[in-house]
Amino acid sequence: MKKIKERRLQDSGVSEIIGSILLVSLVVGLMMVVTTVVISQPRPDKVPELSASISNNTTNIYITHTGGDALQYGEYLVVIDGNKVNPWDYCNSDGTRKVDEWSFGKPTIVIKNLANPTKTVQIYYTGPSSKVLLAQSKFE
Repeated sequence: MKKIKERRLQDSGVSEIIGSILLVSLVVGLMMVVTTVVISQPRPDKVPELSASISNNTTNIYITHTGGDALQYGEYLVVIDGNKVNPWDYCNSDGTRKVDEWSFGKPTIVIKNLANPTKTVQIYYTGPSSKVLLAQSKFE
């Protein structure tokens, strides 16, 4: 009978130790999962910087690149009064289609034959996974 009591006293802390080990293992495992999820997120796109001068007359919009990063054809979108302008409607100041890189020193982009007076013009960067406003101008 004495041996049974001694054995029970010696084995009484084993379940607490096993429980603590299991709890620590669970916390470490969850931290590994969270770390993997956070680290495996794709890097955000590098959004180019742009400085642009936007002006208008009664029928045309003029957009001049005045500094910042160069933008390739198809990487930017012009929105006039909430309506997207088809990139095929972008013209150089000499009247030819704008289908090349747009950077400082390149010809002004002209959007011709607007039916209504323009109130807002916005230029967006359209990267692989994001759409970011680069420049905006409001007219009265």
